[in-house]
Amino acid sequence: MALSSNSIIHFTNTKDSLKGILEGNFNLKYCKETFHLNNEDFRLAAPMVCFCDIPLSEVKNHINKYGSYGIGLTKEWAERKGLNPVLYLEKNSLLGASIDRIYMNFVDAPEGGLEDLDDPQKSILDVLRYIKNYQSDLNRGGNTIQNYRFSDEREWRYVPPIEEDIPMIIPQAMIEDPDDSAYIEDAKNKLARIKLDFEPNDIKYIIIENDAEISEIVDLLRKAKGNTYSYNDIERLMTRILTTEQIVSDI
Repeated sequence: MALSSNSIIHFTNTKDSLKGILEGNFNLKYCKETFHLNNEDFRLAAPMVCFCDIPLSEVKNHINKYGSYGIGLTKEWAERKGLNPVLYLEKNSLLGASIDRIYMNFVDAPEGGLEDLDDPQKSILDVLRYIKNYQSDLNRGGNTIQNYRFSDEREWRYVPPIEEDIPMIIPQAMIEDPDDSAYIEDAKNKLARIKLDFEPNDIKYIIIENDAEISEIVDLLRKAKGNTYSYNDIERLMTRILTTEQIVSDI
């Protein structure tokens, strides 16, 4: 059996979130990330949408952590849209130390802000948006899993191009500082204008919690996408609906 799948899946906790994606594509948000390289702690928020590259037969644990609803899209779609797998780095690896030195020498200048960086500096900063430690503590829902192996998630990310007129990265300290609230709100408003879109043929799976929700999702597809999705598109998507009950018990 292949270790990766021919699709990537975005999971979410609520049915409303899934319905929002089906109606209006993916919204991006600034996600907080913390990782450690070469005795340096990086605490930042980057704009992104996250997916996992895990076969359906192996996603049971992922569903428990990230939600019972999801949408799977083809790898071909991911390639067209410029997504990339996360770069998993061991905290004390030689590669991590090299990336840290590059950042400290060419990006972390004492004067000026991130908006003052030139394109080569932004390209270096862009790499940080794809980094995650191979293993670290996972904090989710008020619970902490120590020494969680993030690489098992086989995460893919979409982050906007560096040419977009939005902050590429926001330090977490700014997010937590009330004095920077206006800046953060402006960044979120700019980000809200960017969507990650897809077409019906890009969808491999629509994952819901149980059979009782199938008719609701079918009605949503017919009403929300009736002007852009053909009858054949909707009929095909009806066959792509899976439930987490099926995945957990049958697959």
